[in-house]
Formats: sequence, C-alpha cells, structure tokens
Amino acid sequence: MRTKPLELSLYVAGAGAFGVFLRWLENQLAFDEADLAKPSAFHVMVIVFLIICGLVFWRFLQKIDRANYEVPPAFPRALGSEVKLHKLLSFVAGFAMVLGGLMLFSKSETDPFSGMLRTLAFLALASGVAFPLVLMEAEREEPRYPLLCVLMLLPMLLYAVWLIFSYRKNVINSVPLGFGLDMLVAILSMIAYFHMAGFAFGAPKPWRALLSAMLSASVCLMSLADGRYMGLEIILLATAGQMLLYIWILLQNLRQRERKVIIKKDDGFEHL
Repeated sequence: MRTKPLELSLYVAGAGAFGVFLRWLENQLAFDEADLAKPSAFHVMVIVFLIICGLVFWRFLQKIDRANYEVPPAFPRALGSEVKLHKLLSFVAGFAMVLGGLMLFSKSETDPFSGMLRTLAFLALASGVAFPLVLMEAEREEPRYPLLCVLMLLPMLLYAVWLIFSYRKNVINSVPLGFGLDMLVAILSMIAYFHMAGFAFGAPKPWRALLSAMLSASVCLMSLADGRYMGLEIILLATAGQMLLYIWILLQNLRQRERKVIIKKDDGFEHL
C-alpha cells in the first residue's frame, strides 16, 4: 500500500485539473455576455463529472478497506508524520492561505460586502497559521487537544462565512449554474475540515474524512476557473494543497486491521 498515497493524490489532482478545463469551457460556451445560462451540454457534463469523481474516489477507498487496511483512529497515529517533506509542504500551504488573506484585505475596501471580506481575510490568516501547527501537534507524544480543537475549528469557520458571503452576493442572481459551484466548494470544504477535526475531537470517521478531502480538493481546483478576487483564488488553491497533504498523510499511516479471533465457549452442548 505504499504507492497508494502518491497514486490517489495524483488522481485527485488530475480530477481537479480536468475539472478546471471543463468548467472553463462551460464559462466560455454555456453563458452569454450577460452571464445568463444558455442551453448547453456543458451544464450537464459538469454535474456528471462531479458525480463520477465521487463514485471513483469512493471505489478506491472501498478497495483499500476490503484489503483489510484502516486509518488509525488516534490523532497522532492518523496525522503524525516523520517525513520532512510533509512539514515543509504544511508551511507552504499555510503560507499560501496567509498570502491569500493578505491580498483579500487589500481588495476589500471597495467591495459592497467589505465587512464579510475582511472577516474571510482574517479567518484565512488564522487558518493559514493553524495548519502547520496542527501537524506539528500530531508529532507530539501527547498532543494538546484543547489547542487542537481551536486550531481545527478555524477553517470550518472560514468556509461557513464563505458560504454566507456567497449566498448574500448571489441572493438576487437567477442563474444557479453560475454560482452553484462556489457554494458547493464552501460546503464540501467545510465538511472536509469537519471530518478532519473529528480526529482531534475524539470522534474520527476516517473513510468519510478521506472522501470529503478528495472531493474538496478536486472541487477547489475546479472552481479556480471562475472569476473572483485573486485572494480568494489563492485561498482555494491553499485549501486544495492542505487537503492533498491530509490525504497523503492519512494514507501513509494506513495499517493492517487487526483480525478479531472469536473463541467459542463450551457450555456443555458440545459434549451432548
């Protein structure tokens, strides 16, 4: 199973790259100059593509599960890693989110929803700082769980505010095909961070965490084809990077599931 982290990470990144191209074609060919949707097969293709991605990812995880592998439920065993590259990538992904937050601050002055954009920028800064700290805590023998719970709550708040911002911005928009992907990104990313936080909160669901992380990463990459502030684009790219790193570490820490041995007790009926 040592090739699975690389293999599945490449599948997720490849799905996101193809999704960017497909979404770009939809924006170019399936909407008019007023951003109104035109009859086009690309609208259906995007939806079918997302469904196929979910089914393929789930099939990969089922294959791993049937091979008698599992993700350790304990936080240090699930997300702990001694690979130096993982630590370097965590700082890169965290810095990218901080950069996105700083760029968003600079563009929020003239926006009608400047207050919400400032909140998004602040949460992006906090989430970018928190991400490498979370993985550093996973390397400790006794992680500080109260601190971990706070750190892993920040990106959930980020995408909760993003979802509200997307709704308020498009509340009078009559073209759900145009803004639906943006809201889907917020929902899937919030769910992915929620399941990752389950390891720190003592309620892990590893397969759901992996599936939601894979979907979040691919949809975040796909959504880069839409037009928005550069700061938001960088935050999406950083989120995809964090999810890919989570996937890599979780799959790297796979272990053989312990087989349960059932011992039959002789209650007298065997002799009879």
